[in-house]
Amino acid sequence: MSLRPAHLAALSLLLAACGEDAVAPESFASACPLHEPVRLAAPPDGWQPGPARVYPFKQLGDRLLYSFDNAGDPDPGYWLVHRCGGPPKRFTTFTPGTILPFALETAEGTLVYAVDREGRHVVLDRLDVPGFDVSRPIEGLPGYDVPGGSPHEAGYALFASVNRPAGDARQAAGVDGGSAVVHTHDGDPDAPALHLGDHVVSLAQRGSSVFVLDDDGALRKVDPFTRESEPLQDGVRYFTLAADGRHLIWQAIGDDDVEPVYLRDLEASARLAVADFGVDREIAVNDFAARSWNRMPTDGLAVGRWTWTEGSAAAALVGPDDTFVTAVRTDTGESLAIPEHRQQRGALGDDFVLVMPDTNNLVLALWSPEDGDVRVWYRGPADATVEARASATSSSSSSASRPTRPPAASCASTCAPASSPSGPRGSAATTARSTPAATSPPSAPSRCRPAPRSSGPTTCWCSTPTPASTPRSPSASTILFTSPTRASSTSTAAATSRACGPRH
Repeated sequence: MSLRPAHLAALSLLLAACGEDAVAPESFASACPLHEPVRLAAPPDGWQPGPARVYPFKQLGDRLLYSFDNAGDPDPGYWLVHRCGGPPKRFTTFTPGTILPFALETAEGTLVYAVDREGRHVVLDRLDVPGFDVSRPIEGLPGYDVPGGSPHEAGYALFASVNRPAGDARQAAGVDGGSAVVHTHDGDPDAPALHLGDHVVSLAQRGSSVFVLDDDGALRKVDPFTRESEPLQDGVRYFTLAADGRHLIWQAIGDDDVEPVYLRDLEASARLAVADFGVDREIAVNDFAARSWNRMPTDGLAVGRWTWTEGSAAAALVGPDDTFVTAVRTDTGESLAIPEHRQQRGALGDDFVLVMPDTNNLVLALWSPEDGDVRVWYRGPADATVEARASATSSSSSSASRPTRPPAASCASTCAPASSPSGPRGSAATTARSTPAATSPPSAPSRCRPAPRSSGPTTCWCSTPTPASTPRSPSASTILFTSPTRASSTSTAAATSRACGPRH
């Protein structure tokens, strides 16, 4: 029996941490005033694990689904227990052969979906209502095929099955790439599924709307609850929607070589009640369309795609050499002067991450499209592996994610050897993960530099150099850089994690 999650990450062809000790969200903390570990589930007395048996545990809303029975048990049982504790209850609707459960939070309560032993998508139960329901197949859904179903925070479920065979291209129309049959369901067991299309190549989900691009180039906006569908544009090769849900970039279908790219303000289009080339602003020309969207896998999946900053204020197009070739402001469509660089690393908060031209070293910089400022935050061996990641932030606080220059002494405590006492911990931090002791002993000196910035939270970078006697490899030095405004709800779990940096 499998409880592996089905989620949108599996739809790669469609869908374009360090801080204080982890604290539960306030609502959960108030609902579960626990002050010590509480046993939630345990096997019965005399239980022995079966050979090569994987025992399922799956979170469903506020409950945990589990079983300790072995595959050969004549009457295997599956149980639900509330994550705050309490007596477990046997989940009678979840019978042997049922797989891929997930919970959907709706305005009416929490629903559990799954795939039954006949391969049908079913609604198993309303968890907030006492007792267990009879499982009910969802009308209008085809039998299960990969990747399956996934909940959305707006309160609907998305179901997809991949069309085969599929080419290498991803998320682009009319290029013989991957597509899928896609449906949604609004949580009403009595309502049929909503069919979004049989040849969907790309999806974007924002709030209660789903943006759907079909392989024929038709871009639509669909409401999965009212089931209304609004045509947005024909002749679309590729599109990407900003996190603000307002700005849309789309590329027109042309000769599949040189094709124009447009920026649309969806709010302005709605006010004008029109959607055509006159409303959109041409912001770029993709003259490498034939090499875009993974059509040449050796070039990489990012080619031909746009990267947004966190606040959706700017976007940049990735070219065949993995650099940004065009960047624009989204409020005006104005082009931005891109600093010289040899590779792009996406966006970090409201900045773009650039690998600077120095080929003898790895030099990483943050480029601010707002003021053009370029700030080098890491300089180290050319073979170092460095990951730039932003901590969890809300859209209202994205502007605070730009690091400041802390005192060097404060950074020194951040980069202390792993065997030293932890320094103060805060929301602005860097976690440095070094190589095992055999190649990077605790006594090896750490380098620390403050990230130069005039205002905002503190950010430091750390790296532990590999001893000269050890041959370097791409994994010889790994640095996790976190540009914060708020501590992530989970911290990095690694034996070699370093203490978090000082709080400002």
